[in-house]
Amino acid sequence: MENKEENKKEDPKKEETKKEDPKKEEPKKEETKVDTKNEENAVEDKPVGDDFEVPVKKEIDKEIGITNMVGDNIKFSEAKTWDSLGVKESIQKGLLEMDFLNPSKIQATTFPIIMKEPRLPVVAQAKNGAGKTAAFGLGAISSIDENNKNIQAVVFAHTRELVIQVQTVLAKIAKYTKVKVTSPLSQDTETVEYGQIIVITPGHFDNIFLKKHKDELLKDLKILVLDEADYMLTNEVTSKVCDKSFKIFNKKKMNVQVLFFSATFDNNCFKFIKKYYDNAYIIELKKEELTLDKVKQLYKQCNSLDEKVQFIQDYLPLNTSSQRVIIFANKRDNVVNLQSTLCKKGYKVYILMGGDMAASNRDETIKKFRNGEIQILISTDVLSRGYDERLVKLVINFDMPVKKLKDGSLDVDYETYLHRIGRTGRFGTRGIAINLVGKREMANLMKIEQHYKTKIDQMQSMDELVKELQNCVLDD
Repeated sequence: MENKEENKKEDPKKEETKKEDPKKEEPKKEETKVDTKNEENAVEDKPVGDDFEVPVKKEIDKEIGITNMVGDNIKFSEAKTWDSLGVKESIQKGLLEMDFLNPSKIQATTFPIIMKEPRLPVVAQAKNGAGKTAAFGLGAISSIDENNKNIQAVVFAHTRELVIQVQTVLAKIAKYTKVKVTSPLSQDTETVEYGQIIVITPGHFDNIFLKKHKDELLKDLKILVLDEADYMLTNEVTSKVCDKSFKIFNKKKMNVQVLFFSATFDNNCFKFIKKYYDNAYIIELKKEELTLDKVKQLYKQCNSLDEKVQFIQDYLPLNTSSQRVIIFANKRDNVVNLQSTLCKKGYKVYILMGGDMAASNRDETIKKFRNGEIQILISTDVLSRGYDERLVKLVINFDMPVKKLKDGSLDVDYETYLHRIGRTGRFGTRGIAINLVGKREMANLMKIEQHYKTKIDQMQSMDELVKELQNCVLDD
């Protein structure tokens, strides 16, 4: 085991930031342990409003000018049960069968404003693993006229994996209602089966309804949900579909309530929303509240690509069959090359990415990962947002996430970093995120610390990592 005193001297991040080390804040109180099976449980044994009483109002720039309908005197809902929240008994039955025993803060807060007349847009921000899927799902399912079999709600999810996951959760919640939830994944648009709620990628929605001028099928549409809304509004492909959809709503005077849900938002998102909506209920969190308390963030300095591969190679023999690990790389080539290198050394690792990987292979990979046939998954950012698997205890950033700026230069991608590490530490459970960084990437690591006002410690040894992982499993 390495000498701790030597490690302190060798930590370049600590040396660089020593003089500017801010005053240490009071340690946060340990949260009440949550008895839950997965992200969507959103179970709390304490009153919903204990941590903070009023929602943070989004300080929209004057040039954007969206009026936030969340008033200064509106508190987070303190509803402790589904019954006190006014959720229908048939929906409660589905929730309870899934062990969603009580509403989380985001669910208890957004449900009343989603249902409030007149139906206004809702922009809702909550931490990864806080129960956002069940939050917008509750609003959508509760708004359906069960005697009308036409499409009444559409949920945009940006990947095939997320479409299947969201459809599965909503169908379980709606199990004891007459609401049908489907995910039209087939490319044969003539034989697609539609439910009253459909979960779909924006590209497929465009192909089925907009390009073929079948928007008459949407004549009874009440709600459009944008899951991972910040991605939907800023990605070149998905933003065009959103723009096209909003224009149709306006042109045909369709009264469609749009729900924007994500863990991250920026002013570019609000500028997009402003083009179509002057008023919205807007709830956000402070940046320092977004990082996950239950995720221990570490870094390991690797001075070459070979050292990064060696770290993975050293860890793999120590992984137990009960643990799932996701390794994120920035490019498809990096994913394929890492898998090839590790397989040549005798390790059984799998990949998940979009593009060249067939949909059937992606579905089968996710299925095997969920049931434990696969423990190690190397992925691009196709899996970085929204994916929920509670047994993921370790996330490794083989590459630090970056984004291209308008001038062509690269900078750290703060939002993607937050979403990546959010694949572990799902609702109330503990997890670990390790960043493998070279000298150039160290600067990005420090930017992330400053941006989220968080602490990323240097990993001391492989023994330390194994012990931390064991503690994560025991605590759950």
